[in-house]
Amino acid sequence: MLALIAGSIYLAATTDRADKALVAVASPGGKYKAVRLTVSNDTSVNFCVDSIAIFLSVYPDSFVASDSSYEVYSGPCAAPARRAALPKIEWTANNKVTITYAPEPGGKPPRLKERDMSLFVDIRYVKVE
Repeated sequence: MLALIAGSIYLAATTDRADKALVAVASPGGKYKAVRLTVSNDTSVNFCVDSIAIFLSVYPDSFVASDSSYEVYSGPCAAPARRAALPKIEWTANNKVTITYAPEPGGKPPRLKERDMSLFVDIRYVKVE
């Protein structure tokens, strides 16, 4: 039992943790919000993934990480120089949002959904090179 506890403590102390960043953008009427979650790790295993979920504003921002059915965008992060700005979320109306993204050259293309889980929000994607 003592060895199991010691092993757990060792793993927790030596395992690299991913960095998470949340950015929430509310719709003009305040009913919905789009939340961008960036998960990255710049240590030995270098990775970065962005996802965007759209849901009612009453839910906490962290809801983006707990239920992937609300996810409308998911893909590798943009190049490091553009990471802070892209993907960009812009509400153009209470039920219309534009997501501007820049895929990593030669990387895996992002998954894009045309409608959110509620089917009330129209999503437009703009790809920039």
